[in-house]
Amino acid sequence: MTITTAHLTLIEKMFLAASFGAVIVLAFPHLTLAYSANSAPLVFEINIPSSLNVSIGNLPLASDDVTAEKVIKLQEYLKKKNPLLVNQADVLARQYHYRLILGISFAESNFCKHQIRANNCWGIGGTKPEQYATLADGITRANDLIQKYHDRGLVNPALMRNRWVGWQNDSWIRAVNQITTELENQGI
Repeated sequence: MTITTAHLTLIEKMFLAASFGAVIVLAFPHLTLAYSANSAPLVFEINIPSSLNVSIGNLPLASDDVTAEKVIKLQEYLKKKNPLLVNQADVLARQYHYRLILGISFAESNFCKHQIRANNCWGIGGTKPEQYATLADGITRANDLIQKYHDRGLVNPALMRNRWVGWQNDSWIRAVNQITTELENQGI
């Protein structure tokens, strides 16, 4: 079978030429004109103001977010709730969502007093509860999960409830809000 372009219009020929050119460019990559061997690589710098609360994983970006005063205040608060958590005040203080972590632990396990699996004070896993090697691991997992919820627009207990709890439990919202409000009012 022989293919000729004699019967094609000018527009069809231009389309074929452009298509063939695109295939050639994709099939045989080449150096772009923006880069030459003698030029220095482009370097980008991202400056994030310290006033912006940004976290990477479970650690805050700005070192001044975790202060000794914050840890001490958390320890004092947690002494009244559950001494088990007092030793985790420094881990909690490093979490961006530490207030929600504590609020949810209150709603789900009365501040880790009634855990369904080892070091899981947040009911994470639903019908297949997760288990963690340490309480610190559970805390960081809760923070990461809360961040995923926030990334999806579930930014407060009322919006999180149906997904976290699995049903419309208004007392869960009240419990979480009670603790987050207490922490805010005490400057923690």
